[in-house]
Amino acid sequence: MQFSVVVPSYGAFGDPDAVRTLIAAAEALGYDGAWFADHVALPDYATPFLPPPMLEPLAACGWGLGATARLRFGVDVLVAPYRHPLVVAAHAASLARLSGGRLVLGVGVGYLEGEFAALGVDPADRGAHTDEALAVLRAAWETPAPVAHGGERFPFSGVHPVGPPVEGLPAGTVPLWVGGNIDVAFRRAARLGDGWHPLFPTTDVYARGRATIEAVRRYGGITRPFTYSYSGPLGRVLDRPRDWSAAHRAASPTAAAARMRPELSYSPAPPLTPEGRPMLTGTPEELQRDVRELAAAGVQHLLLRFWTTASDLDVDGVIRQFELFAAQVAGAV
Repeated sequence: MQFSVVVPSYGAFGDPDAVRTLIAAAEALGYDGAWFADHVALPDYATPFLPPPMLEPLAACGWGLGATARLRFGVDVLVAPYRHPLVVAAHAASLARLSGGRLVLGVGVGYLEGEFAALGVDPADRGAHTDEALAVLRAAWETPAPVAHGGERFPFSGVHPVGPPVEGLPAGTVPLWVGGNIDVAFRRAARLGDGWHPLFPTTDVYARGRATIEAVRRYGGITRPFTYSYSGPLGRVLDRPRDWSAAHRAASPTAAAARMRPELSYSPAPPLTPEGRPMLTGTPEELQRDVRELAAAGVQHLLLRFWTTASDLDVDGVIRQFELFAAQVAGAV
């Protein structure tokens, strides 16, 4: 299994020195990649849990790619309806070309209604919009120019996309790892993606999603390489076991946010182990069991999240978590 880390990029972490320090630590510790969240126009009501300043993820990835030699960079996840897909194709392919193919795009449908409104996008159309955007990205990277697309939202013809292909990559593409925890997302990933990157489903749901994706790919004769990824919940490597009975578990920040705005319930509750422990929070031995369970469900790449606004860690604390997981969990499994 490969391990990557989310690099916090908003609030106290929306600072060049903080991001630079975290990226350098991830590369030095041997992680596969560093990933950034995607937002472009935060509505007022979102700032309590996504406090400004926040970095745009493709810009942050480009900056990080130029500052590193080995680390892959990714977006967790790029909201397809926020940008014209030809613009994304040009930006992402150029970054991949300049970095020797070290960019991955997680892609999803989005959830923040105020952000859709600010950008003039109908959130009810986000699924179909994402399907067409993914089709445009594949066409831009895989079809000999001039390229044409006859879709409802992005019709064009006679276009030579900017961003030349990267030698040695299949069809010169940037890997598209499609997010989503429901059946329509499984099928979208199978048909249009190079990977699946859902937001911390349970292992049962993950195994079911993987089986669906494999069946759709097999039925459709789709043979391109595919990666099974997993975007993890807020986790923590602890120095001693804790009491995980209901009386000692912290209230879910997702549940509190959903009471304010129903759309914020998009984020599932973190999966719990049989003893009530949040998955990927616990002692090194407990996290080793979690990783093995995820691997048994079919996970090939695990994206670790050691900070959200629900966390009290500073930059040094996040790096300490990077260190503990690398040495005591990844090194053991």
